[in-house]
Amino acid sequence: MKELVIVGRGGEGVVLASQILADTFACAGAFVQSFPEFKAERRGAPISAFLRWDEREPIRRRYKVRECDVLVDLSPSEPSPEQLASVRPGGLVVLNRETRFRHAAPFEVARVPASAIARRHGILSSEGRPMGNVAVLGACVRLLLPDGLPHLEAAIRARMGARAEANLVGARAGHALCTRQHVLAGDAPLAPPAAANGRPEPGLFPVSLTDSLASRTGSWSLDRPGVRAECTACGVCALFCPEGAIARNGDGISIDDLHCKGCGICVLVCPVRNALALEEVPA
Repeated sequence: MKELVIVGRGGEGVVLASQILADTFACAGAFVQSFPEFKAERRGAPISAFLRWDEREPIRRRYKVRECDVLVDLSPSEPSPEQLASVRPGGLVVLNRETRFRHAAPFEVARVPASAIARRHGILSSEGRPMGNVAVLGACVRLLLPDGLPHLEAAIRARMGARAEANLVGARAGHALCTRQHVLAGDAPLAPPAAANGRPEPGLFPVSLTDSLASRTGSWSLDRPGVRAECTACGVCALFCPEGAIARNGDGISIDDLHCKGCGICVLVCPVRNALALEEVPA
């Protein structure tokens, strides 16, 4: 049996990707199990989906995957040390990126320019963001199921209906443009996972030892508000911010990017036209 974890942000199609990949393995004749793990119910929040497959016998395990053979990251940002530490030695990490992952690790690394593929073929979210999830699946199938592209295409058609055609093009491009990395002399060793408050997480079930201020949840943001010259520092945005990430001071409005999650409420309630505007967070 093999175990796979897909990670990403809310809104990047993590759950749909796990369902399509599960359908692909099932079409190839494997026993499959797939389920998501939801955390904060917010676009941009971290999200995971787990997948197990076995070519010989039914799967009996019924719990989340804590150590995996394959880690798939749908986000163009780099996976965290904690996520990379969950990969078993000799495993595989599949990344959505155009450049090399410059780290030496006890697992193989493959990359695919999934966001660029999605942008090129117009595979976009309702907000106009590139959806690289299916292109990453094309790379996964090439690496894990070499003859499985027809099964992936059938799964995409079954799951996506009228949206299938563009995504089929993206999956084929991801399959063709997947690159398996080799370790180079200049690659740095991976950073170890950070311990909470200087203490390791106890037991099999991690428990947070930090409060919400210590957790830099602003890293979930896909967008952040930018203050423009038209701002009058009226403070209405600070009153409505659900995270308390906006403050009014003598010089105007300040925004705490470490905790702002980019919900956009401040832009909606601002009484001054063009005083605030959401700006995309670079990957």
